[in-house]
Amino acid sequence: MAQFFTAKSNKLKKLSKKIRLQPIRLDHKGQGVAEHQGKVVFIPGLLPGELAEVQLTEQKKRFSLGKVVKRLTHAEERIAPHCQHFGRCGGCQMQHLAIDDQRSYKQKTLLDLLKKVGGVEPELVAPTLVGTPWHYRRRARLAVKFDKGSLQLGFRQEGSNDIEAIERCPVLVSAFSDLVALLPALVTSLKAKRNIGHIELIELDDANLMVLRVTKALTADDKLTVSTFATKHQLTPLLDSGDGITELDGTPTTPMAFQSGDQWQPLDYLPGDFIQVNDQVNRQMVAQAMEWLAPTKTDTVLELFAGIGNFSVPLAGSAKSVLAIEGVETMVARGNAMAAKQGLDNLRFCQGDLNGDTLEAAWLKPVDLMLLDPARAGASGALEHLDKWSPKRVLYVSCNPSSLARDAKLLTNQKYRLTRVGLVDMFPHTQHLESMALFERD
Repeated sequence: MAQFFTAKSNKLKKLSKKIRLQPIRLDHKGQGVAEHQGKVVFIPGLLPGELAEVQLTEQKKRFSLGKVVKRLTHAEERIAPHCQHFGRCGGCQMQHLAIDDQRSYKQKTLLDLLKKVGGVEPELVAPTLVGTPWHYRRRARLAVKFDKGSLQLGFRQEGSNDIEAIERCPVLVSAFSDLVALLPALVTSLKAKRNIGHIELIELDDANLMVLRVTKALTADDKLTVSTFATKHQLTPLLDSGDGITELDGTPTTPMAFQSGDQWQPLDYLPGDFIQVNDQVNRQMVAQAMEWLAPTKTDTVLELFAGIGNFSVPLAGSAKSVLAIEGVETMVARGNAMAAKQGLDNLRFCQGDLNGDTLEAAWLKPVDLMLLDPARAGASGALEHLDKWSPKRVLYVSCNPSSLARDAKLLTNQKYRLTRVGLVDMFPHTQHLESMALFERD
């Protein structure tokens, strides 16, 4: 069984003495993996073959976490990071590897986990879905904090609540990357500057949103300041009070356009909804899902973890019917309203806890095709009902290779073959590994 490290508390009271370590491989989070006194040591930022002086910062029974004090040798694969904040900012973990090497490592990690944890190898490995490696992220949340009278605005540091103050970010879409340097002046000009928790930036098809998280209502003067800034930089300003996101005047926001693919109708989006942050790769991912699942006008489709309909709407355009199950009741209502507005009589959203003990009996009937797009925890609870649905093809869209590998074993144990798998490079320069796997019934 592979080991997966997640940083938690239980730190040493003091750092260990410096020790020399040399990783033999990378783990699924891009950390160097070495051994010391019979235990595995995970070392962020260190590549296989590199020798470094390391201090152990956290120790558990079976593994430890180390930090590089001084790197003594350099792997041939190492490159200079593009961003000056790399190594401190928690946003990126892999800028020290060229993009092609990142993708090769992620694909190898995916295949290794499927084999070691899931006990399965794909019949076909598809080409990786890729986009531009820089200026791809269309949604970001910037933390805001005053420390001893000084404003800090940026991203959380790796494994910390401290903020790495930044002026630009090369993975944000260009309009937002350049905007970051202007936000501190906006915040400090507000009377309620100490009541701003974070600023979220979201690029949609027809608007760029700036959402201010406020812990206290803004004055009329502050709202005018925000409105003036937003108009100058072609932004739509919104406020998040914790009880909902509204316009500056307090009126509720209305759905905005978010398109999942050029040939499909746009989705209805409200701030707070989950969307894939890489638009270029997301469009490819939806197109590939349609190609692999290959729905026809005679097929009934069950989609689990449907969200706002990233896959549902395209599926409804080709299938006989689509039943989309989503856990958030308000999103279900909006999904049905969107389907009605677009004239998709064959698309129906229903609310259900897919990780709960029971599901509605009406859903537990045979379907032709199934698509799953679960959160990081995976879909093991839902797959317990697979024999009731008995689809001929199951398309699994994954944001966590370890849960995919576990669930792949559940599928193969029920007589499904892993016929295709492919990496989806949704988050270049980060540890995040997205993928798509197609299972077909024997």
